[in-house]
Amino acid sequence: MTQNPEHKPLYASTFRCIGAACEDTCCRDMAVMVDKATYDKYQQLPPGEFRSLVQLKILPNKVNASDTLYARIEPDASNHCPFFAADRLCGLQKEFGAEVLSATCSIYPRVLNHVNGVLETSLYLSCPEAARVVLLNPESTQAEGNPASSHFRTDQFSRLSGDDGAIHKPYAYFDEIQALAVTMIQDRTRPLWHRLFLLGMLCSALDNITAPEQDRTVPGILGDYGKIVAGGALRSELENIAAKPVVQLDVVLRLADRRVRAGRSGERFLECWQAFQQGIGYTQQSAPASDAQHYVEAAEEFCDPFFARHPFILENYLLNYFFRTLFPFGRRASAHHTPQGILGEFTLMIAQYAVVKGLLIGMAGHYQEAFGTEHVVKLIQSFSRAVEHSPGFLQEIKEFIGSRKLGTPEGFVILLACGEKASQNASVVEEVPDANRLLA
Repeated sequence: MTQNPEHKPLYASTFRCIGAACEDTCCRDMAVMVDKATYDKYQQLPPGEFRSLVQLKILPNKVNASDTLYARIEPDASNHCPFFAADRLCGLQKEFGAEVLSATCSIYPRVLNHVNGVLETSLYLSCPEAARVVLLNPESTQAEGNPASSHFRTDQFSRLSGDDGAIHKPYAYFDEIQALAVTMIQDRTRPLWHRLFLLGMLCSALDNITAPEQDRTVPGILGDYGKIVAGGALRSELENIAAKPVVQLDVVLRLADRRVRAGRSGERFLECWQAFQQGIGYTQQSAPASDAQHYVEAAEEFCDPFFARHPFILENYLLNYFFRTLFPFGRRASAHHTPQGILGEFTLMIAQYAVVKGLLIGMAGHYQEAFGTEHVVKLIQSFSRAVEHSPGFLQEIKEFIGSRKLGTPEGFVILLACGEKASQNASVVEEVPDANRLLA
C-alpha cells in the first residue's frame, strides 16, 4: 500500500508487549536510563527488597545528567536488570503497577518524536515482536493510533536535530523531503538499490544548503527529483552499473566482525553471523573471490527470489528507519547525539542497510529453500539490538565509511548493488550516473 504523504506515523501506539512469551528480553544487555521524576518516586518505595535494590542498583549519573537522563540501572552479575524476575517479567511492575515504570521502560520499544505539533510513534526493531509487527505486515506503517490515549508514558520524546552552527538543514521543508523519500522507497518500478541510490543523490543535493538560499533552491530540487520518480529517468543508466561484490562483501564482513568482537552483540546475532559465514563458505583461509562468488549465488538463487515475493519487508524496514530517526534530518535522542548533515544521515543509514542485506544474503545461502520470514526477523531484530542502541558503534560505522570514501555516488553503488540481477552486469564498466548533473 502506498504511503499517504499526509500520513503521520502513529502505528506504534497500538503495539502490545508479549511479555514472558518473547524469545528475547529487553531486560538484559540494555542500558536503562531513569528520569528524575521516576528516581524520586523510587525513593518513596516502602522499606523492603525493592527499596534496597533501588538504593543499591539505581545510581545518579555524574556526567551529562539531566531530568531525562538523571540516573541509570546497574545490571546484575548476569547482565540482567536487577528487577527482572524468574517468570521473565518486571518485578517492580508486578509489585507496584505500570505507573512506577521509568519513561525508558514504559515507552520501549516505541519511539516518540514530536514534529510540527504532532507526536509521532514508530518502533525500535530490537524488540522481536516489534520487528514482526513492522516487517511482516504490508501495511504496518499505515496503522493508526492515538498516543494521547495509550497505556504508555508520552511525557518524554525527541525532536528534530537542531542546527549546531556549522550544519544547517532546511527544516521548513522536512515534511516534503520525508514524503518524497517515502515515495522513492515505494517505487516498485525500480529495484530497491536503484531507489536508494536516487535517494542518496537527493540527499547529496540537499546537503549543506544555507539558510538564505533554501527557499530559492529546495523547492526546485524536490520538483526535479519528483520528476525523476514519476518519469522513470536513470533506469537504463543504473541497470548498466557494475556491481562490486568483493568490495561490498568486505564491508559487510568487517563491520559485522567489529560488532561481534566488541562483545555484547547477543546470542541471536551470533547465530545469524555463523549462518551467514556458512552460507558463503567463509573461513579465515577462504579466498575473497570465492566468498564473493558464493555470496552472489546466494543472492540470486535464494535471497532475491524471497524478497521478490515479499517486497514490503525491506521497504518497511526502511520506512520505520525514516520515521524512527526523523530521516534525513536526524533526531536529538540523547546526550550521545552528534549532529551531522543530510548526506551523513543517508550514509549512516545505507551502511546499516548494506550490512543487514549482506548478512541476509549469506543466511539465505545457508538455509536455501527453507529461508523464510523467521530468519529475516531474527537477523534484523538482533542486528538492531546490537547496533542501534550503541552510539559508540554507530560512530565507528561513520568513521569506517569515511575512511573508505564510501559516502559518494561510487560508494553508494558499492554498498547497494548486489543481487537483484546487478551481478549480471559485472562485466559492464560504466560511469556512475549523476542525477544532479542530469538535471542541470
